Amino acid sequence: MSEEQVREPDASYTAPTAAEAGEHLMEQLQVQFPPYFDRFLAERDRRIASELGRLEAAVEHNGAEIARVLREMDRRFAEAKEERDHRFAEAKVEREVLRTEVQALRAEMHSQFRWTIGLLFPLVVGMLAVIIRVFFVGTF
Repeated sequence: MSEEQVREPDASYTAPTAAEAGEHLMEQLQVQFPPYFDRFLAERDRRIASELGRLEAAVEHNGAEIARVLREMDRRFAEAKEERDHRFAEAKVEREVLRTEVQALRAEMHSQFRWTIGLLFPLVVGMLAVIIRVFFVGTF
């Protein structure tokens, strides 16, 4: 067989008309979107609606949980404030009790100091008299 017998004659290129281009586009669309594609759209819409419903339920649940946590936090803050106020009141009472005890101890310390000085004063004066007599006056 010769090369001339196997070869086909060259076809010249012609631009497609608008009708041919439209037909070609329709063929591509039919290949990409089969006629039963509407079922897939309905299934997709059903799945999206289902997912949106699940998400809305989750949002509502989370909103309720957040509200519950906020109420719990408010309750705990109120309890902590009451406890703090109670402890401050107790500390104030204890401080007043300690202040009166310190004042009583100071008063007792002053009285014991005066008592000790009162007892030691004659002894110190007597010792000074003995020292003065021995060193300055001479003999006993």
